[in-house]
Amino acid sequence: MSKKRKKAQERILTEVQSQLKIKAKKLGVEDKYSTINFEGMKLDAAKKILDDLNSEKSNLEYELYMKGVLDKDSTIKLEKINTYINKANRVINKYEKNINKMEEKAAPHRKKAAEAIKKIFPTPRISIQK
Repeated sequence: MSKKRKKAQERILTEVQSQLKIKAKKLGVEDKYSTINFEGMKLDAAKKILDDLNSEKSNLEYELYMKGVLDKDSTIKLEKINTYINKANRVINKYEKNINKMEEKAAPHRKKAAEAIKKIFPTPRISIQK
């Protein structure tokens, strides 16, 4: 795929995501379609693809074992599947890093919100006297 085409597809996906966020905001479910949730959806999809690749690999290895002979086509398929598995693992790691970065950026805001809640609703103190 050419760089031009890839950039065009990314622009289209970005536009669709922004439109989805606008619609979700109008419907009042904007929390479900935040940037971190989009990354989570991508991560889930990548994990599903990895599971499918691993099952395909195990099926191919079983087939090779039952044949008892390593033919050229099967070994090529096995090498390709291993390459795809490695790529899927790299993509999963990338998405996990992105999610962790987003959570770290949001962490200070969460701490401030927790402190504000404590100020607004202080915890009741009960003293027990003997």
